[in-house]
Amino acid sequence: MPLFALALLATTAALALAGAYTVIAGFVGDLPAPQDLARDPLAQSTKVYDRTGKEILYQFEVERRDVVKFDQIPQTLVDAAVASEDKSFWTNPGIDIRGIGRALIADLTRADSGQGGASTITQQLVKQRIVGGETSLARKVREAILAVEVTQTYSKKEILELYFNQIFYGNQAYGIKAAAQTYFGKDDLSTLTLAEAALLTGLPQSPSILDPTQTQNLVRAKVRRTYVLEEMEAIGVITAAQLAAAKAEPIKTVPPRITKITAPHFVFQVRNQLTAILGGDESAVTRGGFKVTTTLDLTKQLIAEHQVRTWVDNLHDRNVWNAALVSVDPTNGEVVAYVGSVDYSNRDDPRVQGQFDVAGIGLRQPGSSFKMFNYLTALKKGATAATVVIDARTDFTGKADPTDFGEPDRDGRNAKCGYCPENADLQYHGPVTMRQAIRESRNIPAVRFIAQYSGIEDTIRTAHDLGITTDIDAANVGLSLTLGSQEVKLLDMTSAYGVLDTLGLRVQPSFILKVEDVRGRVIWEHKDYEQRRVIEAGTAWILTDILKDTTQPSRNLIFGQWTNIGRPAALKTGTTDNLKDVYAIGFVPQLVTGVWMGNSNGDPMSSRDFSSAMGPGQLWRDYMRDALQGTPVKDWDRPANVVGVAVVTAPGAAGGYGSGLLPSSLTPFTSNEWFVRGTEPRRADDWYTQSCPLPDNTRTVAMQLREGGQTGWQRYTDQWVTEAIAGKHTYGRYTWNLVPTLGCPSPSPSRSPSLRPGQTPVVTLPPGVTLPPGMVFPGVQTPGPSASARPPVTPSPGAAPFTDR
Repeated sequence: MPLFALALLATTAALALAGAYTVIAGFVGDLPAPQDLARDPLAQSTKVYDRTGKEILYQFEVERRDVVKFDQIPQTLVDAAVASEDKSFWTNPGIDIRGIGRALIADLTRADSGQGGASTITQQLVKQRIVGGETSLARKVREAILAVEVTQTYSKKEILELYFNQIFYGNQAYGIKAAAQTYFGKDDLSTLTLAEAALLTGLPQSPSILDPTQTQNLVRAKVRRTYVLEEMEAIGVITAAQLAAAKAEPIKTVPPRITKITAPHFVFQVRNQLTAILGGDESAVTRGGFKVTTTLDLTKQLIAEHQVRTWVDNLHDRNVWNAALVSVDPTNGEVVAYVGSVDYSNRDDPRVQGQFDVAGIGLRQPGSSFKMFNYLTALKKGATAATVVIDARTDFTGKADPTDFGEPDRDGRNAKCGYCPENADLQYHGPVTMRQAIRESRNIPAVRFIAQYSGIEDTIRTAHDLGITTDIDAANVGLSLTLGSQEVKLLDMTSAYGVLDTLGLRVQPSFILKVEDVRGRVIWEHKDYEQRRVIEAGTAWILTDILKDTTQPSRNLIFGQWTNIGRPAALKTGTTDNLKDVYAIGFVPQLVTGVWMGNSNGDPMSSRDFSSAMGPGQLWRDYMRDALQGTPVKDWDRPANVVGVAVVTAPGAAGGYGSGLLPSSLTPFTSNEWFVRGTEPRRADDWYTQSCPLPDNTRTVAMQLREGGQTGWQRYTDQWVTEAIAGKHTYGRYTWNLVPTLGCPSPSPSRSPSLRPGQTPVVTLPPGVTLPPGMVFPGVQTPGPSASARPPVTPSPGAAPFTDR
């Protein structure tokens, strides 16, 4: 050959090699490393369990998968995969040269060879895990190169383990174990029959049209199963007899899996907390394969769901269609029961909107249940359970004439009033102690306390310290804050009342007990949690003692007969003015529970025959009775710095009026009250004094109101005194003998009236009120029997108590 021809040939060959190198370099230049197969973990389901760790509530997943080790995979499945997918698997370098050739020809000629691509098991794994499913020559070359590198990096058993855990089998099942569970309800792969193993092995070729749970696919599924079985017989891993028996076995699958979720709103709160635990990585929740043991007590949860459903159904005629309940162990913050709506699956009724979590997401007005923060703040700032304010109709802006408060127009506006809250019963009880104001949930005294003692900003600070997360603007909310005008979350309110329950210790609520990774290592646990003291123990105990009155019929004529659970318990209810929201939050030393009722679209409930005691109060009562079965009866231990002192307040559930001071020689009655040591009254009672002269120019004992407070409201107190002297404001329970605020008219100069020699003060006690044991006042008179003095009657479900606002 001429030298020129040899040179030309050499040059051509060199150019061809260089071109081939360039093409190959283009394919492999950005290939991922084969180590990525193990470095990038498979997505696994995160499973959520109840507090026992045994009952599954839900699985968070993008791919339903349970990873198995190679030694957990029966030989039958291995043989089936090798026989039908890659007969040379144990000896090939990761690719089938003949198969690659067919695929190249098909791609170049755009013709189907009819024999498929003949991808090996390793190539299928690489395709699923690394290079994706793009149909192109480039993808096929990259897949082949990586398959060879993977075979050089991993053992054949490791490749099979990765393969069996990776492959998609249809019906949301990823990996062989999820497939066995989905189609045959089997968790143990060793229990699969030969026919079942063959059917599962054939599914990845085309999961949708081979799905054996669909009747129209059964023939195709059986044909594919037969193919796998025949390939197994062809390579000698099963006998002809086994082949015949497996082909004859009918295909029996379990019903398609229905995604079930227990305590759905609770589960989604778990997801939120788990995301936070994982550093905000939401994808880790659905791919990480964690085992999450939650705080949920399934027994209490079922009781809660039953009571919510029962009471909402019973109250449809009062236009009640939805409710929520949260129950927390106050000592550790563990949420043990959680119902976000009456029916999670009810998406159609706008009054329900079942998938919306009212308990943890919904912002609702809490009504009088918010008063707790006001009274707690007042106690912190020097008020006591015996502190007296005047329950008189008041315009807290000072605008209204005490004799003419006007009436609201159609839009609810009253041109004559600035801010004129009303008591729910439209009664005005005059001088009432903090204890009595809370017992009867009186609104005007609550507003007086926040104005005279607590302050708006400090009340907001207390609410936030106890766990309220709502942003409250002190400049805009005003005195109505204490009546529950600010929207809050039921979960926050329940947790906040838990601070009283623990006598001042704040514990952040938790939905999770522990989190374990796929290897079973505990990566987070609810222990060593912070218990932060936010309220002095004695102060918390005193308010708790007051709230205990609400559940005792002998100490509370309004609520006790509806909310008694047969053990010491504290409770506060709340109702909005428009009856769109009603609350009840109560606790025993071991459990605090909050209940909301209403309608998700804001429709008001019945204003004629419904109240917080009837609705959430009774739901709370029935839930607590059932949930506390078997729980020891306990009361709160009184802190050492809490002392009892006899003060001048009328005893009994219908009492609660007086001066709250130490007894004097004219004091007609006393009651024992609790104080944090150092806050006891130091002054003797000067409210009870000689009355104004009677017609015969003698005197009895009367009360002269000497309440402090803002002078701008004095005229409203004076008006109440004037009306009470005229015979108003008795309500069948009071007999007022009062001295006018400015004192008696000047006596006649001819005589100086005084008590006659030997005359004792004459004071009339209200119905049902008796003197404390051992205490005698010779002039005290008690009325005869009356309707209001009779023992309280247990109400029927249709009866309506006083309405709490």
